[in-house]
Amino acid sequence: MKKISLYILLLITVAACTDKIDLAPEERPDARLAAALSDYEQKLTGAENGWDGYLFPAGGGGATFHFQFSGNNRVVSYADINNNSATTPMESSYRLKATQLPSLYFDTYTYLHMLADPDPEVLGGTQGVGFSSDFEFSILSASEDTIKLQGNLNNSSLILVRAKEANASSRVARAYAINEALRKTATFTYYYNVLTLGSKQYQITVNPDVQTISFYSNNNGFQRFTTAYAASATGLILHAPFADGDIRIAEFHDITVSDSQNRITLTTGTTPGITANVATPLAIDTDAPNRMTTSGYYFISDTGFTLAGVINAHDLTSIPGFNGLIYYPQYSSGYDILYFPFNTDQAFLPAFTNQINANGKITFRYRGDFNDTLPGVPYDTSIFNTITQFTTSGGYYVYQTGESSYDLVSSTNSRNWIRFR
Repeated sequence: MKKISLYILLLITVAACTDKIDLAPEERPDARLAAALSDYEQKLTGAENGWDGYLFPAGGGGATFHFQFSGNNRVVSYADINNNSATTPMESSYRLKATQLPSLYFDTYTYLHMLADPDPEVLGGTQGVGFSSDFEFSILSASEDTIKLQGNLNNSSLILVRAKEANASSRVARAYAINEALRKTATFTYYYNVLTLGSKQYQITVNPDVQTISFYSNNNGFQRFTTAYAASATGLILHAPFADGDIRIAEFHDITVSDSQNRITLTTGTTPGITANVATPLAIDTDAPNRMTTSGYYFISDTGFTLAGVINAHDLTSIPGFNGLIYYPQYSSGYDILYFPFNTDQAFLPAFTNQINANGKITFRYRGDFNDTLPGVPYDTSIFNTITQFTTSGGYYVYQTGESSYDLVSSTNSRNWIRFR
C-alpha cells in the first residue's frame, strides 16, 4: 500500500511540474524593473527646479550639489567644492541602469568624480582612492521629494531633495559661503565654543576642513559625538543626528558667524542656539591622546599653530616648498617626529618623546633631530618657534574631529592650538 501511495504522489508531483505558470506581462521581473526605472527617470527629470544633493563619502565629510536632469540623459551640476564649482555649471551624462538594484550612474566626468579622483592634485584626496567617494549609486528609496542612494563601490551616501526654488547656483553658492563662514571660528580668541540649546550646553567643534561637527558634554557622564555635515543654503545637514535625552539635532539653519563677537547663532527645529567663546573646556576627552598616538596614522597640519586667533602664526607657509606640517607618532624607536618639508624634496625631522597623564594631557619633549638639514634664514625661525610651542610645558588636551583628524589645544592657554587631519 505504501508503494502505491508513493507512486501516486510521484505522478501528481511530475504532473504539477509540467504545468506552465504564465505571468501577466506587467508581472514579469524585467517588466517591473523597466517600470521602476521609468518612474525614477520621471522623478529626476520632472523636478522643475532640479534636485539638491547631499553627499557623504565613505572617506568622511560631506559635499553639497545641485543636479538638473533632462530627458536626453544629460545632467547639469553645481558643487560647493570651491567657489568656481559653486557658481559654474558642468554638464555631463547620466543613465539609469538595471543592476542588482536600480542604479543611477553619472557616467562622464563631473564634479562628483572629483571627490573620487585618485590623483591628489585634483582635490587633495588620498593617492589612489581620493576621498573614497562614488559616482555610481543604487537607488534605495524614492518619494516625490526625496531619493536616497548608496554608492556601489564605496557605500557613500547620497540624498537628493527636490528643490523648491529656482536659482540653483545661488543655493549652492550660499552653501559654500556657509562653510567658508564657519572657517572664521578658527579666528575666535579661544578654541572652546559652548553651545546653549534651551537648558543644555555642549562644547562644539566645527572642522570645515573635513566637514565634521563634534559635540562634547558631561551630561550624565562624558559624551562625545562626531558626525559629518553637508552645507545647505541656510545651514548644515548632519549625516547622523545628535541625540541627548529630549534633544535631537538633524540639521541647523539660520546660521550666522560673527568673528568680531566670537560667536555663532543658529536654530535647530524651532529651538534657537548661541555659542559662547570660552577659555576653559566644558569637557575633556581623556582617552583622545591615546587614540591619536596609537592609531597608526600620521597627521598633517596645513598651517601649523593658531595663536590667539592668528592662523599660521609661525608663518610656516612662507617656507619654500612647504606643503603641510606632519606629526608622526611612534615614527622610530619610540620617537615621534615633526616633519617640516621644504624645497620640494627636502625636510627637517626633529624627534620627540610624548607622555600622557591620567587627566588626558599629552606633553612632548624635544630629543634632537633625525637630520640637520634646514631651509636657512629666515625660515629656520618659523620651524624652531613651532618646536618651542609644540613642547610647551603644560602640554595639550586632544579632541578628535574625524576618523583621523585631531585638534591639540594648550592646556594652559586655549588661545593656542593646532589642527591635524
